[in-house]
Amino acid sequence: MKLTNSCSGWSANAWASPDPGWARRWLVWVGFAYLLISSVVGQDRTNEPSQVVVLYNTRERNSQAVAEFYARERGIPENNLIGLACSHPAVISWADYEKQVTGPLREQLGERNLARFTSEIIPATSEQAGSVRHRLTTSKVRYLVLVYGMPYRIANDTNLVDTLSEKVPPHLRNNGAALDNELILLPSSGLFALAGPANNPFQGATNVSALHPGNGVFLVSRLDGPTPELAKGLVTKALQAERDGLWGRAYFDLRGLADGPYKAGDDWIGSAANIARTLGFETYVDRAGTTLPLGFPMSEVALYAGWYDQDVSGPFTLPTVEFAPGAIAYHLHSFSARNPRSTTKHWVGPLIDRGATVTLGCVDEPFLQMTPNIGVFFARLAAGFNVGEAFLASTPTLSWQNIVIGDPLYRPFLPNLLERGREMNRTNSPLLPWAITQTLNFQLNQGKTTDEVIKALEEIPGTTNSIVLTEKLARLYEQKSRIKQAITLGQRALVLGGTPQQRVRLFLDLAEWQRTLDRPKDAFATLEQFSQEFPGHPKLLAVRREQLDYARDLDLTGEVARLKGEIERLASPGTSVGK
Repeated sequence: MKLTNSCSGWSANAWASPDPGWARRWLVWVGFAYLLISSVVGQDRTNEPSQVVVLYNTRERNSQAVAEFYARERGIPENNLIGLACSHPAVISWADYEKQVTGPLREQLGERNLARFTSEIIPATSEQAGSVRHRLTTSKVRYLVLVYGMPYRIANDTNLVDTLSEKVPPHLRNNGAALDNELILLPSSGLFALAGPANNPFQGATNVSALHPGNGVFLVSRLDGPTPELAKGLVTKALQAERDGLWGRAYFDLRGLADGPYKAGDDWIGSAANIARTLGFETYVDRAGTTLPLGFPMSEVALYAGWYDQDVSGPFTLPTVEFAPGAIAYHLHSFSARNPRSTTKHWVGPLIDRGATVTLGCVDEPFLQMTPNIGVFFARLAAGFNVGEAFLASTPTLSWQNIVIGDPLYRPFLPNLLERGREMNRTNSPLLPWAITQTLNFQLNQGKTTDEVIKALEEIPGTTNSIVLTEKLARLYEQKSRIKQAITLGQRALVLGGTPQQRVRLFLDLAEWQRTLDRPKDAFATLEQFSQEFPGHPKLLAVRREQLDYARDLDLTGEVARLKGEIERLASPGTSVGK
C-alpha cells in the first residue's frame, strides 16, 4: 500500500498554540538529539551526480528508459549513461562478464573522459599463470549504478581454475558472484582469486572520503525490481524521503537465539533495532523463533529487518503491508536476491513490489558471516552516510554474493533533525507529529520518565487531533496501567481514521484493554467493528471465536448462533482470507 500522509484526520491549523515557546523548546530537543546520534560527514556532496555512471542493457527493452529517468531525476550528466550489450538480463558467464561488461565499460569510461585504465602484464610465476591487469589510474566517478535489465549474477564455472583459487578453502571455491559485488573491485581487477570472497578492507569504515576508486573500490548499487516502473519508484521515493524525511515505525524480527553459530544474525538485527530506538522510531522487536505471522499489522513501516525464511512470508505476502516512502527493508537469507524480479519468490523482489525503497540481499549462498551487518548499515545511515557508502561499510566481503538495491545517493537522515524540525514547524507540516514522536522517544531513551513524557505530550497543542500522537499517548497510558485513559484515546484514534494496518492494530489492542478492565460487552463490540471493517483479515477466525466466548458469557443467544455459523464457514476447507 502506498502511503500518503499518515496523520489523517487533523488539520495543521490545530497546532496553533497559545504558547509559542513550546515549538522552540521542542526544536532544542530535536537539535540535541541529532548531535548525539549523528556525525559530521566530511565529504563534498555538491557534485555527486557527476560522479555517478549509470549502466543499462541495450538488449533489454525498458532498461535505457530506467537509466534516463534516474539521470533526469538526480541531475546526472547524459555523458555518464553507458549502454552495454549484455546477452542475458539476469545471469551471464565469466567470459561474457569480461566481453560484455568490464571490457566495454573500461573503454567507454576512457572515451568519455570519466576514468582511465592502463593495461599491464603480470608475469607468470611458479604459483600463478601470467595475466593482464587493467589498473585504474584516474577517475572522476565514484558510483556505478546498474538498472533494470542489467544482469545481476555471474554463473559459477567449474572449468575456470586459477592458482590463487586453489588456496581458497574448498567450501568457498564457488567462483559465481553477484555482478554488482564484482564490479566494486573493478579498480583492483586482477589482484584477487577468481573463486571465493575477498576481504573488504573498508568494513566498518567511518570515513567516507576513503571510499573511492583511488583506494580500489567503486560504490555499486542497482535500481531494479519486478518491473521497470518499480525500479523508477525507488528513485521517486528516495527523493520524497530526502525532501520530507523518513518517518514511521521500525520492526525487527529476531529468532531469539542465545548462543550457537547463528547468534550473530540476531545480534546484527538487534543492533539495528537499537539504532532505530536511538533515532527515536516507534520500534517493535519480535524474538520468537518463527517469523512474523500472516496477520501481524505492519503499519507505516520505515525500517524493517528480519531473517530465516527462504521465501517471502507472513504479512509481506499480502498487499496490505504499508511501507513509508524511503523505507529500508532487509530479510537475511542465503538466497534472498536469487531473483530480484520476482514478486513471490525469495525476498528482494517481493519487498520492492510491496513498496520498500532500499533492500539488500544475496544472489547465492554467502554464509552468514559474509553477509552485510545490518546494524552497521543502519548506524552508518544514521551518521549521514548514503546508501552506497553504508553498504560498502557494512559488508565484510567483496567479489561475493551481496547486492544492494536502491539509489546509492539516498541519505535518509540528512538534512539533520534540527533542520527538518524547523522547516516542519514553520510550514505546519502534516508530518510534524512523527518528528514529535521521535523526539519524545529520544527523551525516554535519555532518561526522561514516562510520566514526564506523558505530561509533555498532554501539553502539546493538537495532540488529540493527530492519530499518531493520540495512539502514542494511549500506549504511554497503557504502560502506566492507566487503561481507562488508554481506551478513551484508542477510541479517539479510530475516529480520526488512520491507515488500514494502524486501524487493525488499534482495534485488536483496544479489545485487549477492554478485556483487562472486564468490559466484555465493549470488547465484543470492538471486535465486531473490526470484523465488519476487515472481513478478509487472516485473524478473523480467531476473532470470531473470541467473540463467541463473549456472546456465551453475555447470554447473547442470537449472536451465539450467528457466530457459530461464521466460524464453521471460516474453518471449512477452501475458505480464503487475506485476499
